Amino acid sequence: MTPRPRDMAAEIEATLKKRIMVFDGAMGTMIQRQYLEEEDFRGEEFKDHPKSLKGNNDFLVMTQPDIIKDIHRQYLNAGADFTETNTFSGTAVAQADYACEHLVYRINKTAAELAVAACEEVSKATGVPRYAAGAIGPTNRTLSISPSVEKPEYRNITFDELVTAYKEQARALYDGGVHIMLVETIFDTLNAKAALFALDELFQEPEYEPLPIFISGTIVDKSGRTLSGQTG
Repeated sequence: MTPRPRDMAAEIEATLKKRIMVFDGAMGTMIQRQYLEEEDFRGEEFKDHPKSLKGNNDFLVMTQPDIIKDIHRQYLNAGADFTETNTFSGTAVAQADYACEHLVYRINKTAAELAVAACEEVSKATGVPRYAAGAIGPTNRTLSISPSVEKPEYRNITFDELVTAYKEQARALYDGGVHIMLVETIFDTLNAKAALFALDELFQEPEYEPLPIFISGTIVDKSGRTLSGQTG
């Protein structure tokens, strides 16, 4: 587990009292600029993986780490205070589409280490602290809406299953050294609740001291509704 020598919460709070802090931009579009093919996603280690890996952007932290680290570096050099780990689909729930559930811990820990390394490099060069945000995405399942029009009561995942998946991801991100946790791009507030519950459980373990938590949501209209129709 990577030690955190500074009080991140106090440091960030002090900065926010002075100015607005900025998160980085999209990771996916930056990756698309690389025009990567199947073999680029697989690399040598996973050349015989049984399912296609193209499109599994999170996987690139293992097979194309220089590309991912350079994207972090570009955003930080452009002035971002926070760079998000490349883990939008880093839960076992999402990685099941690629038969990569068994690699979730490694994906997230590696992603965290890349983001932290980029932050350290740019912080040293500029003298301005930069922070790695452990990105916890919404997954490809929703707790609030049925995936079947014919069965509105049906859910394809439970709250407890989602908590377990989020906690596994968060543990790896923490072990990789992230400075904050980011529950991101929320379209279902119940999914967000599961993520926050998982973080609370993790932070109750003695070796996992609480980190600052940020939340970002997806609002689709002027009424303030999420994609699932929820409002504050």
